[in-house]
Amino acid sequence: MLERSKWQKELVVFSRLVNTIVLTGNIYDQHPIVNEREQKIQGFCSLELYLARTCQSFGYQAILFYNPIDGFYAVPGLQQKTNVIELIEKIVSAVNSEQQGNQGNINLSKRISTQGNTSILTECIKEAAHVVNLLLTRSDVSIAVIVSFSSRMTAHPDDLDMDERKTFMYLQEGAVNGRKNHSGDPDNPGFQSNMMIQNQLFLIADKINDLPAWYYLGHPSFKNINIPKPDYRMRNQIIIGYSTNFPGYSEATKEEKDLFSDVFVGSTEGFTTQDIARVFQIAKFSNLDIHGIDKAILLYKHGVQDNPWLKLDANKLSGAENQIKKRVLGQDVVIKAAVDIVKRAAMGMSGLQHSSASSKPRGILFLAGPTGTGKTELAKALTELIFLDERNMIRFDMSEYRQEQSDQRLLGAPPGYVGYEAGGQLTNAIREHPFSVLLFDEIEKAHPSVMDKFLQILEDGRITDGRGETVYFQDCLIIFTSNLGITVHSTDNPGVRIQNVSYETDKDYQSVHDKVLSGVRRYFNDELGRPELLNRIGNNILVFDYIREDSLKPIIAKQIKSIAGNLWADKHIRLMVSAQAMDDLFKLAVDDLPRGQGGRGIGNMMEEMIINPLARFMFDNSVMRDATVTVEHIFMDNGLSEIKAVIL
Repeated sequence: MLERSKWQKELVVFSRLVNTIVLTGNIYDQHPIVNEREQKIQGFCSLELYLARTCQSFGYQAILFYNPIDGFYAVPGLQQKTNVIELIEKIVSAVNSEQQGNQGNINLSKRISTQGNTSILTECIKEAAHVVNLLLTRSDVSIAVIVSFSSRMTAHPDDLDMDERKTFMYLQEGAVNGRKNHSGDPDNPGFQSNMMIQNQLFLIADKINDLPAWYYLGHPSFKNINIPKPDYRMRNQIIIGYSTNFPGYSEATKEEKDLFSDVFVGSTEGFTTQDIARVFQIAKFSNLDIHGIDKAILLYKHGVQDNPWLKLDANKLSGAENQIKKRVLGQDVVIKAAVDIVKRAAMGMSGLQHSSASSKPRGILFLAGPTGTGKTELAKALTELIFLDERNMIRFDMSEYRQEQSDQRLLGAPPGYVGYEAGGQLTNAIREHPFSVLLFDEIEKAHPSVMDKFLQILEDGRITDGRGETVYFQDCLIIFTSNLGITVHSTDNPGVRIQNVSYETDKDYQSVHDKVLSGVRRYFNDELGRPELLNRIGNNILVFDYIREDSLKPIIAKQIKSIAGNLWADKHIRLMVSAQAMDDLFKLAVDDLPRGQGGRGIGNMMEEMIINPLARFMFDNSVMRDATVTVEHIFMDNGLSEIKAVIL
């Protein structure tokens, strides 16, 4: 059933109960005119005109508009019983006669617009507020005053100068002393001879705190009505209205029409009515029919962008698993699952089981497990797979977001706070790069207030930043990394964490997997108290195994290759490592495995056992450019690592 929006119903109710209504939120949009009897949207109009039509239906004899630029004016085509311009002139003339030329005179000037309509200007906003006060306290005419751009009436609501203070005092006094009158309009269909209506003030502002707090707090005749963006139901009705003239719609089957509506409604969460209209315009200009509406939405959200997801074809992904295995060693199970998620993302099939699947992020990965096992490296590898360059990954170290107000760093400070204009680190990054791999490293270290923000991102694929602008994550691959489950709180001493998983006790992957997964679930459900966030992640938790002995030789060989490559690039010196030296490194790495430091531990061992003695050898022997150094043996001498090497 098609009904008016909640705010529209509130407007009807509270217009009869209070003297002052402040409308905030989605005030610059075009608002639907709903015919509930015929169950259709008859058209759209501005908020000012919608208020005027509503007041007219109540039987107001005069409806007057004011904004700081145009002054007082009447809307052309709006039939009124009273000439509001003449009414103002009459009131001001009487006031000025009483003042007899004192400084309290109200100065008026007329201006003729290009449409030939007359507006009345005052020298300052304070004088305009004085006029509004006089209008609201009249008893001979039922009048509604609609003031636009109320947010621009002060430089700062908490630091008013004398004129600004008097402005709001005039408005407050006028509303408090507003008179009640009979509707006085028997020609109006809703007229009742015994119906009393009160002179009404409407203020249209961006936000309620754009007005001084003393003006509205504790005001018994004050009501704030927030206008949201169209909800799912209203967007569906708006889209139906636009679709009738959309290319291919009339010829489409019912199933195609339903799919068109589902995609459009699901992908336009947070859109205004004007946003929806512009999407249809883009589709028209781009010669897109109903089957290409998703492309039009994408164009409107992100502009003309090079979409890397469209380039992930079967040929590119067929060898992805083996390619990543060369980079991330010893994690075959995790790599296969991660590539499957990327394939799902490339097909746009993430979250198809949900009603709003199209608005969710492309993919979600939660990488858990011991430190140094390749979690961050896998994120880089996936970024390279999708974007051809691992540097296209946007990384956030969540240990930097431990404080309660850290969410403001990500999303931007709210209005009135320092840094409001700068926006948030996360929202700015996505606005500039909507097609991204987002890595949130060590997510468990973030403050719970930050964790809460991920609920909307993972569910709706969007979030509103501190400036009130919507940022979309629909085309992002979101990756979380975590060491959760490796340690847990002691049952005997809750303030102490004890080892839950170790290399020595958990000899197989299944044991590590089960313990880590249990630890992750325990953290979100019990410690954090956010089971809903765990539900958003779903079954995308991939658990890494410890680096095992069978993976050591490829890891060592890979790191030796990196050392040799960097040495050649920097010093133009060739490095060769004998089979004996490689075996020495392997034995040292095996001995180091029980520490559970993973790839980082092996890297530290390589630095100690080969890089340091190699640097010492090259320095002591004055190894020059284009030389070849062959490491034949690695050993310990009095607790110091040494190498046996030759120079060619």
